[in-house]
Amino acid sequence: MSYHVVYNHECPKCGAYYIPFDQAVPCPRCGEVESERFDFISEAATSASINLMEGGHYVRGAWWVGSLGDHILSILFGVLDQHREDTTGRLFSDVAAEALARMKWGDQVYLRDHVHAIACRVRQHLDRDEANSNATGST
Repeated sequence: MSYHVVYNHECPKCGAYYIPFDQAVPCPRCGEVESERFDFISEAATSASINLMEGGHYVRGAWWVGSLGDHILSILFGVLDQHREDTTGRLFSDVAAEALARMKWGDQVYLRDHVHAIACRVRQHLDRDEANSNATGST
């Protein structure tokens, strides 16, 4: 079962696509801070956890992208898997930055650092969930 996060958002000031996932998150293109917020981090962590549990990887064999949320998830899954496969012991943030820097962003290069911030927050959420699961003795 896939868990999609159908969410689209455009900055009302500059029209940039992004996800206002926290109170301190401005538009990554123009810096506008608006009142809309969406709990993308926990939703993305849920989706990633389901993928890992069901398929052994974060990246699904097939993933339909029907929204900005699903598009960012497709990028995030690849970054999470790259970190799992990294044998050098590098920090997640470093692996993610390198992976995202290799991507072609075109006119949406403003999203690179935004997606990096999302990826790091999702990784923290997953780590916290795993620690909580281990502390309670469940798997």
